Amino acid sequence: MAKDHVLAKVEADLRRGHVHPAMQRLASLTAAYPDDLELRAQRAVLYRQVGNVVEAGRWGFLDEDAAVEEIGAFERAHPGAWRRLLVLKVNADPTDKLGPVARARFGRLVEQAGQEGQGPVTWTEAGPRQVPGAWSEALPCLVATVIGLIVLTLTVLGLVTVIRWAL
Repeated sequence: MAKDHVLAKVEADLRRGHVHPAMQRLASLTAAYPDDLELRAQRAVLYRQVGNVVEAGRWGFLDEDAAVEEIGAFERAHPGAWRRLLVLKVNADPTDKLGPVARARFGRLVEQAGQEGQGPVTWTEAGPRQVPGAWSEALPCLVATVIGLIVLTLTVLGLVTVIRWAL
């Protein structure tokens, strides 16, 4: 019911020509209901009306009828696939709710994000995550951590030795 009440306020704002409050209300609704495709489509329409093609592409990305120009503007504004996936702000995999065009577009994005990241994309309650692949992919981090610990240990030992000499 609260969602319907806020949507009524959005419509009233738009009838009066108050675009900014309508945008704020829709932003609050999409934050509260991140997986609601209808809210996303409404937000895309509003951004399209004010000429913000990047945001229209972002919020219309999961819409079957999203304009190619808007999707392209969104992709140029966020060149990394993993970044685009996070910026979409979806908490659950929407694939089963999408039409064929949007499903294919989203599927390509998830695949690209998995390829450029640490491993395949998985979905948790907090949204998309990546599960690292083989442990060898984490080897550089492990080596850096070990070197850091060695340097830290030597620094502490050096400080202890200097303090003992001073006393």
